[in-house]
Amino acid sequence: MSKPQDGFISRFLNRPISRRITRVLLKFPIRPNACTIAIFVLPLVAAVFLVRGDYLSVVIGAAIFQVFSVLDGCDGEIARAKNLESRFGEHLDNFCDFLASLLYVLALGWGLHRWTEGIICAGLITINEWLIRYSTGGMWADSSALNESFYARHHGMIEHSGLIGLGEQFVWWLFQLTKRDMALFVFFVLALLGYSHWILNLWTIVAAASVALSGIAAIRFGFASSDVVVDEPGYDVGSREEITSDLT
Repeated sequence: MSKPQDGFISRFLNRPISRRITRVLLKFPIRPNACTIAIFVLPLVAAVFLVRGDYLSVVIGAAIFQVFSVLDGCDGEIARAKNLESRFGEHLDNFCDFLASLLYVLALGWGLHRWTEGIICAGLITINEWLIRYSTGGMWADSSALNESFYARHHGMIEHSGLIGLGEQFVWWLFQLTKRDMALFVFFVLALLGYSHWILNLWTIVAAASVALSGIAAIRFGFASSDVVVDEPGYDVGSREEITSDLT
């Protein structure tokens, strides 16, 4: 039930918990899309706590988002177990994750009286989601195992932006440390330590860097698409597959 794209926190913390929950859910006639929609109530509840802004409320809100991160794996596990995987389900999961990210930064920005930073961060997240649609496609690593470590939507961004020039291992570690599961866990720890303002700072920095890379990739992908493209082994410039998002 696990996926090769799982980050450290998903692999060693979230997935072991979600698998146990999924085993129970599989005893009932629950469809994966219904599970995706049902757990989206958690970000809504978490946002209510985050907008209050005091220490305890922010910790509770961050904890609920961490629970959401754990349960977010159940819909995919149910889909794979029941052979109900679908493009609609992938898009629905991706859209709910995107909305959850917006709720997090906007609610926290409001609660911490840093509304402007929250709006900027939400805007960067939205722009990145839009840009990455135009830079997808491509297989950039020599190792198939490394390719499988990333969602297909990230292959093109990594390749077209030139990020792969820094080395496959560097890119692998960079993405592992900024994956959504890692981010939500780190944000929960920061909230516990009383450094909740760092959450917006870190998220804004990562989102801005992602927008820059996605923008470069989208521009280079656009030029490549406008030229006469000769198909090469392992490179599909026309692929536009989207799966679930990470932090941005």
